[in-house]
Amino acid sequence: MQAPDNERGTAMDADGTRAGGATVVIAGAGPVGLMLACELAGAGVASTVLERAAEPSAMPKGNGLVGEIVTVLARRGLLRGQGGLHAFPAPRYSFGALPLRLNPLRPDALRILPIPQRRLEQLLEARARAAGVDIRRGHAVTGFRDDGERVLVEVASAAGSYTLHAGFLAGCDGAHSFVRHHLGIDFPGTTGSQLVRIGHVAVPAGALRRTRNAVELPGGPRLALFKPNHTPTGSFTIAPLASLDRGAPKELYIVASQEPLGTQEPAAQISLEEMEASILRVLGARLPVSGGQWLRSTVANSRLAARYRIGRVFLAGDAAHVFSAGGSSLNTGMLDAVDLASRLAQVLDGSAPFETLEDYHTARHEAGQLALRQTRAQAALSAPGPEAEALRQVLGAAFRSRNPHRYLATLLIGKPPRDQRARRR
Repeated sequence: MQAPDNERGTAMDADGTRAGGATVVIAGAGPVGLMLACELAGAGVASTVLERAAEPSAMPKGNGLVGEIVTVLARRGLLRGQGGLHAFPAPRYSFGALPLRLNPLRPDALRILPIPQRRLEQLLEARARAAGVDIRRGHAVTGFRDDGERVLVEVASAAGSYTLHAGFLAGCDGAHSFVRHHLGIDFPGTTGSQLVRIGHVAVPAGALRRTRNAVELPGGPRLALFKPNHTPTGSFTIAPLASLDRGAPKELYIVASQEPLGTQEPAAQISLEEMEASILRVLGARLPVSGGQWLRSTVANSRLAARYRIGRVFLAGDAAHVFSAGGSSLNTGMLDAVDLASRLAQVLDGSAPFETLEDYHTARHEAGQLALRQTRAQAALSAPGPEAEALRQVLGAAFRSRNPHRYLATLLIGKPPRDQRARRR
């Protein structure tokens, strides 16, 4: 419940406009919106975060961060003193279904931070509130108008409607962004052809033989942990929940099956029986599961907003882009927030002209295009079917060779690659 205006220290004008001290209004209190608030506060810029939901969602979403944002969070001190949170370079990582060998000693090595999204939001919210950021839950943006000098933001809450005026508005309000829709910005892209069923399940201790990086079903397949296991009918991913939450029971796993969409529709809730049947179809073996939680089905989307900025209004995170492969969405979105905060701060302190704010669109739209391209490539590599399987085999062998260009050239020439000739001798 939000406190009344006189308790919040804000004044209400006669016309119903709230004359708060926020320079930037942020729509959305997810990781991107909270990261933007933290970055602005660090630069001395006041912001107000408006979140439609009255309470943080308990729904498990992302399971970790991958990429440059991990280094940024460490530099900001957000990981300091947080028990169980450790960022580390990845010596190996998957590009789609292909394992890549990475050098963990290079400064630009890929870094990973296993962290449930809800805990990430808690860390960012605590930092933002400590810096004086005004976070209002249960307050939804219902309209706005940019008059060239300020943005008038219409807000609805349980206590009534009001208007905030601020220098800028940032839409960090997700894939179904109200801010993007209100601006009339196109969001072109594609909808995936695969249905993903995901959730938390309990697997009896004796039903799996566990090794460090895999589990084995008795008389069934060996399944790598944390990455898709491809079969002729789809793919299946399994990971122990304790790898993200040390307090989680050892028998709990995060599981995800992927199959062709067909005539099925994604659903916010599915039954445990539907999850079991999908696993059986994909693996060709039964995995005994029970006690399903957060069971749901989704279809991946791959979209990029045509514009990230119009006047004094900006888009960041899923409001600006959604990707078809995991690992890139939060990294790209939170880096949007870092970039936008820096540019706004420079304009507000007079070190950069207002016109340079267009550079946010230029730089981050290009970053979004690159992310869209590589995640679509990953999705193609992870697809079922003989063509995708052939692509995985050819590119996998090329990546393992000393000279991928030469390896592919020898395939075109029609003679066995050198490594194969050596094995024959």
